[in-house]
Amino acid sequence: MAEDPYRVLGVSKDATDAEIKRAYRKLARQYHPDRNPGDAAAEERFKAIQAAHETIGSAEARREHDQRIRMEDMFGGGGFQGNPFGSGFGGVDLGDIFSQFMGGRGSSGGFKQQQAPPREDGPKPRGADIEAGLDISLEQALDGTEVRFSHRRLKRCDKCDGTSFGRSKRCNPCNGTGVQTKGSTLTVKVPPNAQHGQQLRLRKMGHEHPEGDSGDLLITLRLDAKEGRRWEDGRLVQEVPVPITTLLLGGKVRISTPAGKRVQIEVQE
Repeated sequence: MAEDPYRVLGVSKDATDAEIKRAYRKLARQYHPDRNPGDAAAEERFKAIQAAHETIGSAEARREHDQRIRMEDMFGGGGFQGNPFGSGFGGVDLGDIFSQFMGGRGSSGGFKQQQAPPREDGPKPRGADIEAGLDISLEQALDGTEVRFSHRRLKRCDKCDGTSFGRSKRCNPCNGTGVQTKGSTLTVKVPPNAQHGQQLRLRKMGHEHPEGDSGDLLITLRLDAKEGRRWEDGRLVQEVPVPITTLLLGGKVRISTPAGKRVQIEVQE
């Protein structure tokens, strides 16, 4: 089983892409073979760091990794690979996967090619929500901003408009699923005084259901803590080097705040 790339790089799952890059560069320098000649343990550690960076080191690779992990959690593992209609389901029934991915449509017969029964009056089926992260700066979080955001989602098939889903009618472009994977770009409005970890819900921007409503797009805001800082339970923690004499006798230490201001803090003896 592959190591958790977040754990390998020593970052949280809500870390910004910039934090991941900084962590990678720091660890790569520390464990590089040139700095550790003949150290087999350091070499193995360096390989793990490289593999973790390949997995989550870019925004696109990270989205694919996080989506794959969510899908594995949803469907109980089994070696799920790629997109929801690709190969490698590890013995999991395709009908179960498609039914759950589309927000539920009964048990494992959701994908069988059979005539769908007439739908009684009631709530429409709903496509699955999509979870994604969005990195913003502290200034953007304080003042509010608008950010262009691109993601991929399932949309109704251009040819059959979803009518082939669950029926004997076949549609080659969507392979009878009624939906196709397509890219979408939208503008995300970040409100002023946004918080790290705050979630924005964009309704109807999740996966479309071939016979019902669309799910939502859930965007989690990630504020870059910058070098020497980290987020812990919603709090921004900053590490400051302090001389041992100041810790013993007391004194003042100058620090730079996230806003870029230079201030002095009093250290008790």
